Order: sequence, then C-alpha cells, then structure tokens
Amino acid sequence: MARKERERDRDAFLAEAERLYDEMISRAGPASGDTFDDIEEQAEGAGRKLILRLLRERLRAEKEAEPERIECSKCGARMRRPDREMPRNLDTASGQVNYERRHAICDRCRTSFSPSGPSVENTAPGRVEPPAAKSMRGQSGRIL
Repeated sequence: MARKERERDRDAFLAEAERLYDEMISRAGPASGDTFDDIEEQAEGAGRKLILRLLRERLRAEKEAEPERIECSKCGARMRRPDREMPRNLDTASGQVNYERRHAICDRCRTSFSPSGPSVENTAPGRVEPPAAKSMRGQSGRIL
C-alpha cells in the first residue's frame, strides 16, 4: 500500500473514531435517560465499528503485500496461483468481514498455501487437511 494511501486511510479511520467519540459524549446528561448498561452498549457498538474497519483495512493491506511468486516451503518449487480469488466471509466477535484472497498450489507436493494461515496438505486426490491432522490419526487412518 502506498504511503499516501495509507495516510489517507488512517486519517479516515481517525475521523470516524472522532465522530463516534463526539456522538458518545454529546449524549451525556440527565436528559438522555441512558443507564450505564445503555452507555456501555453504545460504547461497544462504536468499538465494533472501529474494529471492523481496522480488520478490513488490514486484510486489504495484506492482500496488496502478497508476493506474486510463492515458492513451496516443502520442495521449493514455484507454486501456481489460480486466476480467481476465493471469497471469504469471516464471522468475528465484532461482526462479519468479507474479503477475497488468492491461494497458491504446489502441483509437485500437492500442498496449498494461503497467506492468512498455514499450508494444507492433500493426503489423497481431492482431499485437503491441515498438517497437524496427520499427527492426530490412529492406525486406522481416522482422525482421533
């Protein structure tokens, strides 16, 4: 992300935080009739808005920082990047965050990599699992 763009986004975030702060404080006084629970709920709502904005901005920055070329951590081969991005809907404690991400596939190792998490392994054609699942398998091959 370019420095000017990052500064613009930060300024927009701070302006939103300032607006939410002013909105909270302007409600003060006996005329509002707000209980402490009401005030707490309003503060939590403002916080959730800021958290969601931060999450979206960070995910956008992560996407922009992704290298075009990714090498497999197992065999060192260049990984293939599918043309289309995978849409994701993440449910967080503050609300839903939608974004798209690209992943990479090693055709040699049958390993997949996504920048937001560890690689997964294709243990059989059409089957993908996290590497830790291998250590959780019993002698039958089933996850314990």
